[in-house]
Amino acid sequence: MTTMKRSMVISVFADSAQAQQAMDDLQRAGFSQDQIRYSERRSGTGITESLENLGLPEQEATFYNREFEAGRTVVLVNTADRQQEAYDIFRRNGGYDFNSQAAQMGGYSSTASTTGTASTGVQETGTEGEQRVRLREEQLRAQKQPVETGEARLRKDVVSEQQSMDVPVTHEEVYVERRPGSGQPTDQPIGEGETYRVPVRDEQVSVEKQAVEREEVGMGKRPVEETKRVSDTVRREEAHVEREGDVGIQGTEGDTTSG
Repeated sequence: MTTMKRSMVISVFADSAQAQQAMDDLQRAGFSQDQIRYSERRSGTGITESLENLGLPEQEATFYNREFEAGRTVVLVNTADRQQEAYDIFRRNGGYDFNSQAAQMGGYSSTASTTGTASTGVQETGTEGEQRVRLREEQLRAQKQPVETGEARLRKDVVSEQQSMDVPVTHEEVYVERRPGSGQPTDQPIGEGETYRVPVRDEQVSVEKQAVEREEVGMGKRPVEETKRVSDTVRREEAHVEREGDVGIQGTEGDTTSG
């Protein structure tokens, strides 16, 4: 997994986050910042010469430089007598080195910079043949977009109806009232053909119409939030260990098959 060269341990990380976690674990284990070095691809300068100056053979230095040039992080720690502890920390965080790559690929190859394949999700790490399987699953993601589902219109029509109202009016009537006379003698002779006129009037009603504003009707639209349930079939990957012959496997209860 990592190269142990005297008191120096070197490892390569395909993920910078894994490299940072490994360095954090080293410091928590008691390694000082002065003991830890790392290189990330930020310029055109390689690290071959620097590694050879540290005593690495040219072939190993070339390997680490090619990993560095491919954008991976190279971490080095001066361990004194704690090589195994640093080795375990690097291994736990997914690091690999020249020796582990050479062992897995049957010798050093410039294409052996990482052992994961995007098509299978399998990543091989470790000098003891440890293999890791990355399991994926599908998750539902909902997207919303407005669509026109209808239209509302506001218009007005004229509706005729019959209305009635009561109007108080006055008219004149003629009354005749009789009263007894005084019985006194009078010089007026009795005449004939006298006529008295009393004009009679009444009030007549005429109707006119006038438009007045009765009420106002407004129409608009506002957003109303509601919850809609969506569903679909999603898939996920599960790991199953297959074995042939008498092979003891720990930590795989209920997910093993025998060939």
